[in-house]
Amino acid sequence: MKNSTIITSSKINNKIIKLGLQIKSITMDIKRAEQSSRWLENWQSEKLAGLNAELRTKELEKAQLEQSILSGLISVLALVNGRAQAYTICAEMLIDLAHEFEGIMEDRGITVKNRAGAEVRFRPAGKSVAHSPMGRSITTYVVMRRVHDGWRLIHAERDYCYDNQREFMEVVVRSSAHENMIRHATRNFCVWDETPTDGLMA
Repeated sequence: MKNSTIITSSKINNKIIKLGLQIKSITMDIKRAEQSSRWLENWQSEKLAGLNAELRTKELEKAQLEQSILSGLISVLALVNGRAQAYTICAEMLIDLAHEFEGIMEDRGITVKNRAGAEVRFRPAGKSVAHSPMGRSITTYVVMRRVHDGWRLIHAERDYCYDNQREFMEVVVRSSAHENMIRHATRNFCVWDETPTDGLMA
């Protein structure tokens, strides 16, 4: 793959959230209208039909935005995975991984402004078997990059995972993000200016 593919996008997500709120508001207006005979008398059926048409338009727009991300990932991963499915990465799993890694950076104390530039290299675990591991399965190796707007898939290739093999995960961050992690991990800790005497350690 030559170009990056959107996994998550705050811009698109904000549009989806906004449309969801608009859909909820229009739906409530329609329910109130249908339950009020006075409203129907004053506003006429044409205006109710207009609300229903607006609702369908908003729902379609929301569905298209949601599908715009999925369709791009599905097409890229389909080329990589071929017919293999059992242990490969699908579009939904990739989106879940992006949210998981975002949570990991949050837990490690990396500020939002320092997350851009982070890169995640990931391959799922192999099949769990009780007997001695012998076989291997087709899987997917992906490289994801955090940009200011969200996560992008910058590389995907077919790979193999052996039975009982652990997942592979490597996260590469910028130096500023690493400093955030150290500061977060050592919060409330300080170092003696001088080595304490034996009496203080007794």
